[in-house]
Amino acid sequence: MDYILNEYHRNISNQELLNDIKSTAEKLNKKVLTQDEYSRYGKYSPNTVRRRFGGWNKALLLCGMCPNAYQLSAAKSKPLYQHISDEDLLSDISAVAQRLHKDTVSCGEYARNGKFSKDTCFKRFGSWENTLLKAGLAPYKQKSERRIPDELLLEEIERVWIQLGRQPTTTDINNGVSKYSLNVYTRRFGGWRGALNAFIKWVDSDKSEIDDASIPKTQTGRSLEVVPVYSAKILHTTTRDINLRLRFKVLLRDNFKCCLCGASPAKDPSVELHIDHIVPWSKGGETVIDNLQTLCSKCNLGKSDLSV
Repeated sequence: MDYILNEYHRNISNQELLNDIKSTAEKLNKKVLTQDEYSRYGKYSPNTVRRRFGGWNKALLLCGMCPNAYQLSAAKSKPLYQHISDEDLLSDISAVAQRLHKDTVSCGEYARNGKFSKDTCFKRFGSWENTLLKAGLAPYKQKSERRIPDELLLEEIERVWIQLGRQPTTTDINNGVSKYSLNVYTRRFGGWRGALNAFIKWVDSDKSEIDDASIPKTQTGRSLEVVPVYSAKILHTTTRDINLRLRFKVLLRDNFKCCLCGASPAKDPSVELHIDHIVPWSKGGETVIDNLQTLCSKCNLGKSDLSV
């Protein structure tokens, strides 16, 4: 099975953009949607929406949503929040570092876990390094991209894709969902689209390792059906371990949701997805895509308890 990237969004109609905003709000059970929420769960980029309709609030009005007071005030550059003091800002950065059990944090980590905007830090202190210094934290040292193997970058794309439950966008990467910056991917693969293309080729490559290994065969080469074996001595035709690429194929097929309860990391970041043998390995089940399913950790544990 080959996987194809989403099409570019240049030819997306205005109505398709508005419909996706509405469906995202319904999915999150929200009466009004923020740009950050749409960036995380929507299909397109908030930048596309702003350019197309002249602003986020205008798009919300066209969707029949009423922007809240904070969104209206932000559009006028008159925040309703009290002025954030340097002390409060730096204290929050230190608190994030403590929660992550680190002596320093990247701006991406703060964007994901902090109370305020990382842009406020840059405007207030000039750079992230100065911000960390004033917060009493150690300087953040970005790993040299030359030392990062391509496979680690591609595995990180896989992790982010699973976390979001959809194809990651440049907005997602700029918002800090990846441990590596957009510049790293751009320099290595010639752009974010190039990185996604490299990832798809990586997932679909080594078919002899994945597809062939996923089809049990006799010594004559004839394919066998996946049938549970209950004999004392079971002869398997595949290994028990599920490699990363086959794992991603199963997750993508199952829409990154638990097949039993529907839990997804895109809706609840605490959800951990596992790949489970439908017919247990111990009872003759093979490591083939048709005998694999996506389960959350809770359902997988419950299934194990029942099979004991």
